[in-house]
This record gives sequence, C-alpha cells and structure tokens, in this order.
Amino acid sequence: MPADPTCVLFAAGRGDRLRPLTDDVPKPCLPLLDVPLGAWGLGALGSLGAGSIVVNTAYRAAQVAAGLEPFAGGTRFVIEEPRPYGTAGTLAALPGAHGGPVLTWNADELTDLQPCDLLATHERLGAPATLAVIPDEAGADLELSGDAASAFIDRRSRPAAAGAGYMGVAVFDRAVIDLLPPTRPLGLAEALIGPLVARGEVAVHRHRGYALDVGTAERYLQASGDLLGGTAPQPPVPHPGVICDIATGSCYLGPGATAAPGTLGSGAILLAGATVQSGARVADAVVWPGEEVPSGAVAEKTVWARGGPLFRAG
Repeated sequence: MPADPTCVLFAAGRGDRLRPLTDDVPKPCLPLLDVPLGAWGLGALGSLGAGSIVVNTAYRAAQVAAGLEPFAGGTRFVIEEPRPYGTAGTLAALPGAHGGPVLTWNADELTDLQPCDLLATHERLGAPATLAVIPDEAGADLELSGDAASAFIDRRSRPAAAGAGYMGVAVFDRAVIDLLPPTRPLGLAEALIGPLVARGEVAVHRHRGYALDVGTAERYLQASGDLLGGTAPQPPVPHPGVICDIATGSCYLGPGATAAPGTLGSGAILLAGATVQSGARVADAVVWPGEEVPSGAVAEKTVWARGGPLFRAG
C-alpha cells in the first residue's frame, strides 16, 4: 500500500494576466458565483481523505488564507516572504520525513479531475513523475509517446503545435523532490519537470473531462458562465446566491445583489452586493462584488469591475 500523499496547492502567484482584477483580490480568491476559485482545488485534494495539504502563499498572503480557510479543514498555510519560493522551491522546502508521493495542484485550475485517478495512474505506470494533461491540437505544451511525455514544446517557435496541455496538476515521487537544490525562487518546469522529461521519466494521465486554467479575465468570464450553465464542476460548497430562470435563460444574483426589472439577460452574473440600475443592460457578463452598472450602461460579454467593462469577449 503506497504512503498517503502530501498535497500542495500552489497559491502564491501574482496573477498578472488577470489584472486589474488581481490588483485587489488575489487569484485564488477570485469569486466564481461567490465561491473563491481556490476552493475547487482544496475540495479536490481534500477528497482524498488522507495525508496533509499545504497551501503556499505570498502575494496578499493574509487575504488568501482568510478567503480559503473556510474550505481548508486542517490545511497548513505557508507564507513565503519576502518573495515567493517558486513552485519547485516550495516543494524543496517541504519537510523531508514524509516518504509518500507529493501531489501538486495549481489554485487557478478549474477541473473535474479526480486526484485518486491521477494517483492510480502514477502508481500503475511507475514513473518518478506523472502529469495530468488534456489533448490540445493547437497550442500544446508537451509531445507524447504512448503514456510518456517525450518533449516540451516551445510555443514561441511552435505556437500552434498539437500534443497535450499540462493542467497544472501532477504527482512526484519524494525521491526526485529531495534532489532539488535550496535555490529560491525555483520554477517547477525548469528545475524538475523539464529535466525529468529530458530523461524520459515523466508519465501522463490523460483527462477527458472539464479543465480550464483561469489565468486571464476572459477565462474567468468563461469559467463563470460555465458554472452558471452547469458545464463546469460545481463548487465544494453550495454557492451563496440564487440562480434565476428568465425568459432568455438563467442569471445569478449573489447575496445582496439587486437589479431593476428588465435589466438582466441570459448569462448575467451579479456577485455579492452588485447593483444594476433601471435602463442598464447586463447579459453574458459578470458584475464584480459591490459594483454598480448605472442607467444607460451596457455590460455584455465582459467583466464589469472598477466602474466599467474590462473588455469585450469575441
């Protein structure tokens, strides 16, 4: 019987591609129907029912801990200051006494992947590392050969290459982590995954379900819409608002959110405390907590935050 895994939720990143949303709210706390994004990763790791969970934090660390603590159980939050250790640096800093595998999960990954399935693949294939991947026909990270990752794809020179996308979820044998140097910051791809791939020591677990890296504002909008539409995995706890059926589809009203009659179209998501005034229009859009969409304004295919729309999705 293999030892219980140590689970690590990577939650220290700055989330630059999500700015300006992450200027005030750290990425793991971004509200998806008023549930923080990182709660999905914690719920998945907690489903194993054994071992321990470590959450690394750096950017707005206290905010991350406060936002995720209700979903964390006995999780240990590690604050990395004055600067982040890097993903591999976090693993190198783990206590060395535990001999079981280490399961890592990016806090911005929204997926229905079951960690027990990934661990089973890792045990069956017997490689030092196993990466969860999804098929990608135009923008892959890895070339595959059977059940192994055979090469990294440099997307700067091959931006539309076919292969597999790395989901940000992986299992590593403790023995390979113990070889990491104490250098900080230390990146996972450069210090661990890359060398292991080059030596032919990385297996893959192919996931055929839902997987979305919520790394941009456009993907945040997509994730919110997928949750409202029921195609994304539901949160580990019920969302605190209500989903309303309207003539054109569904919309979501978070706690304290209000909208004047006739202002909401299909896909409207009003997070906690948001308001929509008479004469405005919201459809296929997320209105950030506490924001007001004034009369005459239109929010469609966007995230409304900081007093206006951040973009318009194609």
